[in-house]
Amino acid sequence: MEEEQFVRFKKMKKQEEVGPVRLGPKTFVSAVEMFDFFYNFLHFWPPNLNVNKFEHMVLVELLMQDHLEPEKKIGCGIQAFQLRFRPMWKTRCIFLIWDDEFVDDFSFWKRTDNILPLPEDMRIKSDASLSSGGGKSRKRKGGGVRIGEHNHGRGGKSRN
Repeated sequence: MEEEQFVRFKKMKKQEEVGPVRLGPKTFVSAVEMFDFFYNFLHFWPPNLNVNKFEHMVLVELLMQDHLEPEKKIGCGIQAFQLRFRPMWKTRCIFLIWDDEFVDDFSFWKRTDNILPLPEDMRIKSDASLSSGGGKSRKRKGGGVRIGEHNHGRGGKSRN
């Protein structure tokens, strides 16, 4: 509950502030610009391939700026980010791979909206939050999956 109040407070403050948001080497002037960047990245980057340094820095900063305790989210360190398919929802998603080889996905949509509030028509609807990767909270302790272990039948390994 306290985290929700913090996020709402952050959104109100962001709405009051006028100015660009910097994520690593990339600067965004609006929420729509930020959303478009991540949406295009999600749909055009090849699956199961580590992202390059530029996008890696942007994604790390996205996680850092949206998290209450960024050091805990980063944990032992981030090895890579990859785009993968989530077979259960038949969607693409950004996956975070930690240095200890645990893997988890996260929602750029929700994080963008938390940093720079999106227009009402672009917000995630509460009934759609599970299919978009939002609305669930998986903690690494027992929630993530090590590379090579099974997660929804794939566990980080391609079937091909």
